Amino acid sequence: MAEHKIDVKAGDLEDDSVVPITVSGVEIALLKHDGKLHALDGKCTHQGGPLGKGKIENGKLICPWHNGAFDIGSGAASEDTPWVTGIRSYRTRVDSETGEIYIEV
Repeated sequence: MAEHKIDVKAGDLEDDSVVPITVSGVEIALLKHDGKLHALDGKCTHQGGPLGKGKIENGKLICPWHNGAFDIGSGAASEDTPWVTGIRSYRTRVDSETGEIYIEV
């Protein structure tokens, strides 16, 4: 795994936002919740829905296609949505001086 700087800066993201990005060929959903950044796999395990176009509800990333729910910290599937399985979570780091975001992929 290697750390990659992305084009989005921490200050560009509003709280409870989700944006789709691609890092080293991997689709990722980048989220900001309660001021903290999270990076999860960008495709839902159900039917490949675009999680980068999902929304955050009650600390979970919700798939826009069939409402599969994933814990934003771990990527674990919610017990309330048994049609999905967990997704990968990626380590993020923010440079405190520049606001640049780095994701380990």
